Amino acid sequence: MTNHYKHIRIQLLSILFISCFFCVSSLKAQFTITENFKGSSVGSNIILGGNPKAYLTSGNPDPINQGWLRLTKDDNSQQGYAYINNSFPSTLGAYIEFEYKTWRSKSGSADGICIFLFDADTPTFRIGAFGGSLGYAASTLGGYTPGLAGAYLGVGLDEFGNFASNEEGKDGPGYRANAITLRGPEAPKNSTNPPYRFLTSQTVGNSYGGNIAYATQTSNRPTDLQFYRRVRIYIEPEANQYRIRVQWTTTPNGTFTELINYLTEDVPPAKLKLGFSASTGASVNYHEIRNILITTPGDVLVQKSVNMENSSQSGELTYTVNVINNSTSTLPGLVLNDVIKDGNGNNIIYGSTFSINSVTFNNDGNAGNTAVGFTSGTDVTWNKNSLSATMTLAPNSTGTFIIKGKLNGIPAGGKIVNNADIIPPEIPGLNDDKTNNYSTVSTTVYNPNLDLSIEKNADNDGVAQATGNTFTITVTNLSGNNKVAGNTVTVTDAIPDGLIVTDYTGKSGGLASNGWIASVNGNTYTFKRTDALNALFSYPAIHIKVNANNPTAQLNKWTNIATVQYNDDTNPDNNSASATLKWYNYWYGTTDTDWAKQVNWTANFVPAEGENIEFATNTNNGITGTGNGKGTAIRDLHLDKDRIIGDLINNSDVNLVITTENKLIINGTVNDNNSDNGTIIVKSNPDKASGTLLFSDPSKNQQVNATVEFYNKAYECATCGFYRRQWQYFGIPVQSSDYPYLNPKVETVNQWVEPYNGNKWRPAPYTPDTELKAFKGYEITNTTNTLPTHIYGFEGILNVGDAIIGLTRTSNVNYSGMNLVSNSYTAAIPITSAAIGLGSVLLNENTVYLFNMGTRDQWRKLNGGSADGIAAGQYQAVPFNLAGQVGIPDRILSMHTFMLNVTSPGNITLPYDQLVKNELTTSTVTPWKSAELKSSTAQLPHIVMDVISSGSADRVWLFEEADASTGFDNGWDGYKIKEGDLMQAYVSGGDQSDYQIATVPQMTGTTIGVSSGLNETYSINLSVAAEVESRNLYLYDLSTGRSYPIVNDAEYVITGINVSNNRFKITVSSSGLIEDNTKSALINIYVRNNVITIDNQSGEDCTVEVYDLTGRLIANKKALKKQSTELTESSQYRNGVYIVRVIGKTRSINKTDRVLLK
Repeated sequence: MTNHYKHIRIQLLSILFISCFFCVSSLKAQFTITENFKGSSVGSNIILGGNPKAYLTSGNPDPINQGWLRLTKDDNSQQGYAYINNSFPSTLGAYIEFEYKTWRSKSGSADGICIFLFDADTPTFRIGAFGGSLGYAASTLGGYTPGLAGAYLGVGLDEFGNFASNEEGKDGPGYRANAITLRGPEAPKNSTNPPYRFLTSQTVGNSYGGNIAYATQTSNRPTDLQFYRRVRIYIEPEANQYRIRVQWTTTPNGTFTELINYLTEDVPPAKLKLGFSASTGASVNYHEIRNILITTPGDVLVQKSVNMENSSQSGELTYTVNVINNSTSTLPGLVLNDVIKDGNGNNIIYGSTFSINSVTFNNDGNAGNTAVGFTSGTDVTWNKNSLSATMTLAPNSTGTFIIKGKLNGIPAGGKIVNNADIIPPEIPGLNDDKTNNYSTVSTTVYNPNLDLSIEKNADNDGVAQATGNTFTITVTNLSGNNKVAGNTVTVTDAIPDGLIVTDYTGKSGGLASNGWIASVNGNTYTFKRTDALNALFSYPAIHIKVNANNPTAQLNKWTNIATVQYNDDTNPDNNSASATLKWYNYWYGTTDTDWAKQVNWTANFVPAEGENIEFATNTNNGITGTGNGKGTAIRDLHLDKDRIIGDLINNSDVNLVITTENKLIINGTVNDNNSDNGTIIVKSNPDKASGTLLFSDPSKNQQVNATVEFYNKAYECATCGFYRRQWQYFGIPVQSSDYPYLNPKVETVNQWVEPYNGNKWRPAPYTPDTELKAFKGYEITNTTNTLPTHIYGFEGILNVGDAIIGLTRTSNVNYSGMNLVSNSYTAAIPITSAAIGLGSVLLNENTVYLFNMGTRDQWRKLNGGSADGIAAGQYQAVPFNLAGQVGIPDRILSMHTFMLNVTSPGNITLPYDQLVKNELTTSTVTPWKSAELKSSTAQLPHIVMDVISSGSADRVWLFEEADASTGFDNGWDGYKIKEGDLMQAYVSGGDQSDYQIATVPQMTGTTIGVSSGLNETYSINLSVAAEVESRNLYLYDLSTGRSYPIVNDAEYVITGINVSNNRFKITVSSSGLIEDNTKSALINIYVRNNVITIDNQSGEDCTVEVYDLTGRLIANKKALKKQSTELTESSQYRNGVYIVRVIGKTRSINKTDRVLLK
């Protein structure tokens, strides 16, 4: 070992000294909701309605993946709406963006589109009146029709002009055709104002002419060059009021023009939802929308689009990447990353199925927008399928990259996927909403040969309802070839038992055939047709209406499979599709919080593994809901064991509780629109492992709110030696938070700051931080004089996904390179190179130092027992290659810290997919310390030696590995830090170094040092691998000449001497006093009726010595030969473990055993 490593040990010891001697929030809302409506289906969070109902046009009448959400056709008296059933906070306001098209094939243009925002806590959705009220305001026409329930703001794109009128029960200036008009809330702040009142209006075209709508009558939707509208709506707080701005651009990638700028006194509800509505009357229009974005204002975000959603295998694709700075700050050093992947998520190698050939940067007319290596407007030839660019963006501006490439075949998964993400600079005051820092688009690469596919879905999101359900089957031509007329396409659907068909497409007197010829044979329904089907289009859908039987625990869901058959089809892989119909089963908590009780669920069965978990609310479980009609959940749901679920949906006021020692894996997403009241709680306990929460798809769970409990055991310990103030090292389990101090405040919290020269424990949070931050290391103590019992709760957004953590090594400071990192996940980090990715970072030693709670006087024997006066220790050295070996931790628990000694700084990565369960074993006394954990690591030959004196204890590990040396081996050895006069044990290395953990090429000849006081009695306890035990090794006492067999669970009582090094040596033969196994076998030591009893069947009188675990002799008695001797006084001993030693008169008998008195 070099002096360099000796210096490291001194540093670490000094850090501990600093910890003990130098004692002296609000969460920002982040959200992003996107939906492009180009596909043939939408998520369960999109609610479509109306008369007739709004619908998607993908496949019919538009090509697949090129559709719109059509709110109305250009027919008379159409009423359509859609809303996104996800709430978003209004704390910072909202930024809304979308595209629309309004056009007609008939004369007359009306009515318009309304973009509406409403209170997310509204119990039941209710659309407003149509006609001139556009689905927002109320109307007295033909009787009273109420307005939108919980309405906050309506933005009318008014073609006919009636949204601004003062007729039909509305206030306003009168008709304003071709205008953008704002209307206010259902319940205005000033109660003298009418509901849904007129706020302001701006005309943008001639009366009844074109501008809101396309003016020219046409049978085909106008192209973007003919008619393009992209709208932005800003709602931003301003001096206790809210400013509403409406902008639009009328050309793709064009400059936005401000149309409305209005300041309202009406403060929005805490949480909002967004929707769209449209209507027609005697005059008509198609009303269509797509490409919706809802996020925070004043932010930097990235948006991406592609010129073709479908392409041949030789298509040329153009990607447009807009990086938008909505803030008032210049953003230097902003990084854009862009990568091309296939449909399976793998990178596409340049020159294979796709290649980028040019990249162009445009500053969009602002000279302050630059990109390193690019000149605005100049193409750069490219030769790889990724882009990483460093940009500077001026305030309130956009920088654009145009990426062009060419396909050369069909990528794996049949798609090409382009992902873009940005890393904004850290600028004070910048609202960096990470949820809009990435954007993805995909292109389906279609088969050149004829390929008919089938899709199937169930209405009501697959939820069975008493009024019945409808299966919808769609056949699509996914190829570049037209299917010609004359050849038969056959769809077959076998309806499962328990579903009763009530109607179907083509049934005589039932649903219209739409070109399908239907036949029925038992439960099998067959549909045929022979007409042509053009490339990338779909046939009219097939509908089958069913009623589902009442649910039971055995039968509560049905999977219905449909197939398509066509002789010339070239791809059988997509000729089958299924849809699942099930009774919705909500958590209600009828009798208690037990997950496993059927009675606690509305459908009286416990959801199966992988199924969604949804809490009952007044909406989903009320009179008009799909549950048992009892309303909202009344009790928390407690995790009862390790479980896996799909989505978690909780809009109730009760909580999902992740109980201690249990793990929940969420395969889907968390939908919690009421996290202020009903949320996720991860439990903590002083004596058990914290609950574990993991997400299978981190990308879909970036904004999960939770309360994570934290327990602090540090306090002013009056019996803990010289350094009485205890410190507990910790990290926060959320992205950022204030510390939840008690009132009055009794806690002190410090932050470890590697660049600081001097006492590196600085008051937290340390500048420039204004809150505690994830993955940073902190320490806490409590000024009370008794063990704290309070359990704290950290509230905030969970850390989900890979963490990239910068490690530093600052010159000319003390303890340079010592970085304290915390585990800020709700799961444990394995101590492996895969879970702690060092990348370019170099460590002085490949060891993590786990920091616990305690003072410098304290250490803990981790053998599952307890010892009076011996408390938790300060640190544990864990070489990477020995994690999980006997008695050595294999993971870092949630909210614990670890230190890395850095010689070459950089970023380490903690991959999320490597996380494991927070888990303890019987060797762990408390979870608030680094402890022995379960591990599947193959065990090396080992000896673990515990040394216990009256005031302290220590442990040393010795492993055998043929390729190791007797000196320091990086990743295999951990240095021993000696601390004053405490009892200490260590392996003496061949390099004159001392090790707490040592790996040697062979155990024989290894020396072990024990530091103890003169005549201080201590006990040695051995834990030995079976293979090592069979070698007949001995601990040879170099001071007394006695030898002690190295066998598992052996315990020996030793008298200390003033020798600190080389007290014992491992040998293969014995000398001095050795236990005679034959004679000692005649001695039996046991407890009967809670009295220690010695059965001496030898021919020799013996002496019995009894020690407590501090090594104190408490009894000495004779045990005569051929007799049983009871130590009757032992019945008065305190409950606990005692060491009993029996020594023969001639010392040919020497037996030691442990007994337990209860």
